[in-house]
Amino acid sequence: MPGILALMVLGPEKAKEVVRREGLAVYMITKEGDSFKTWMSPQFKSFLVSEKN
Repeated sequence: MPGILALMVLGPEKAKEVVRREGLAVYMITKEGDSFKTWMSPQFKSFLVSEKN
């Protein structure tokens, strides 16, 4: 898992740049103040299945 650690060390914004450039499937959870923020790359979104009502 060295790649994950490298993204963590870069910080969220630089990590997103690398993820987009390399076309990686990533779901990121970051802490901002007292709350958490999530972000997913387009490649990760392609793995999700939507429910149709």
